[in-house]
Amino acid sequence: MKQSARLILVLLLALSCCAPATPPACGPVGTLSGATVPVYLVDRGWHTEIGIPAAALTGPLGFYRQVFPGARTILFGYGKKTFFTAPATSLEDYLIGPFPGSAVIQVVALTVAPDQAYGTGPVVILTLKPAQVERLSAFIWGDLASGQDGAPRLVAVGHDPDSLFYAARSRYTLFHTCNGWVAQALGRAGLPVSDRMAVFAGQVMARGARAARALCPVPSAAP
Repeated sequence: MKQSARLILVLLLALSCCAPATPPACGPVGTLSGATVPVYLVDRGWHTEIGIPAAALTGPLGFYRQVFPGARTILFGYGKKTFFTAPATSLEDYLIGPFPGSAVIQVVALTVAPDQAYGTGPVVILTLKPAQVERLSAFIWGDLASGQDGAPRLVAVGHDPDSLFYAARSRYTLFHTCNGWVAQALGRAGLPVSDRMAVFAGQVMARGARAARALCPVPSAAP
């Protein structure tokens, strides 16, 4: 039993370590165009988040333009409810962290693009087609549990008033973690990002960087 607890603790400590910063492989300035939309993969240390320009949120997910009317970018992150909404303060909290449980989706509003808010180091910019953004928005909305009014069900307010936690339909497990959820979302959008064994933030950032390079236009040779 003690050995199992030590193994779990080692895993948690690894998850909490900051992954190496991954600069964006390429990408547009944070503006929208008719052809592509900049979507941001953000390394927050122990987990990753997806940033979508507020103006590009499609379908029902446009609900968050009403929640955060002054936002330029909306970040979406995933995690276990008890661990995400109330930061761990004891060894016991960390030991029970990986066990299955209800999940939440954190929604954070930024008045700037993520690369301006956090620097270029922990941000990868992905240039998505509008149809890909639609699929990404649909995936996120599909995992938001709704209340009786049909709107996403708010369960907690973050330390920052521009940070809110909403109930998720899916459950958090050792095989469906915060980073796996982000990789799955990008894959559902049609990007070459696999969620297989996506446990650590660094793994997802590396896969996102490879996808960003694949999306880069190849410069034509000079005549």
